[in-house]
Amino acid sequence: MTYSYPSVTQVPAVYHKKIGEVLVTVVSDGNSTLPFWPYYELMEDKGKEMLHSNFESSPLVLNTNCFIVNVNGRLTLIDAGLGMGVGVVLDNIKAAGVDVNDIETVLLTHIHPDHSYGLIHTDGTKAFPNAEVVVQETEYAYWLDKRNIKDPSDEIETANFQMAEAAFAPYEGRIRTFAVTETEPVAGIQAIEAPGHTPGHTAYLIESNGEKLLIWGDIIHNAAIQLLRPEEKIVMDVLPELGVETRKRILDLAAEEKLLVSGMHLNFPGFGRIRKEADHYVHVPEKWSPEL
Repeated sequence: MTYSYPSVTQVPAVYHKKIGEVLVTVVSDGNSTLPFWPYYELMEDKGKEMLHSNFESSPLVLNTNCFIVNVNGRLTLIDAGLGMGVGVVLDNIKAAGVDVNDIETVLLTHIHPDHSYGLIHTDGTKAFPNAEVVVQETEYAYWLDKRNIKDPSDEIETANFQMAEAAFAPYEGRIRTFAVTETEPVAGIQAIEAPGHTPGHTAYLIESNGEKLLIWGDIIHNAAIQLLRPEEKIVMDVLPELGVETRKRILDLAAEEKLLVSGMHLNFPGFGRIRKEADHYVHVPEKWSPEL
């Protein structure tokens, strides 16, 4: 007897995790490949060696995760993915059994396109019709002011600002910013300052019944490189030196407090813990479980 396997794609990338009484659902927005040049201080040969020693391919694969957080029945989506008709977060939200009309808040770690451009459909209309968009005030002020473009001839930088403007446009009147000193911008979700990658980049801590989860945004883009060499910057860092300081601070916090962590660019679903070695860090993935 022979069998045929017609499927050419994986099942939907959805993973549920209970943090105390809070249900966190990771939904993937897919992945893309990334050349080495964004790691502008890293020689390509050395980068490939680091990847291959970690059994990873080159060019780099950049995974993107978003998180649905259910606190007492209120749904908050942390980051909205890329959109543009290439991201799959909306498909995976549906596969998770969630109606986008029921998402009350989209809480952003920062406003780079792979985290915020999924706020809109390709026609510029809202992807989350009933949601309020919440973001740290420094972050919003930076990206929604084109006077902050350092080099108008840089097409990527200019496009990032244009995409930020387009993503927020249909939500006028439904945008809320929060101050650095505001510790809980959304009920049940704490803000942790993490600037550097962008001026108002923010991580979020969920705590319930003594359990904690740190969703750290873009502290790490590639674990094989930036955990082994946390000083490695990436060209998308707006404040690169501060970004390195923040990365080490957040990694130290995660290691010292033995926090469960996940991030937007860790391999799906990203849950794990951080162990600190002499001069680097190790991500220890949490074992898959059929239980929430």
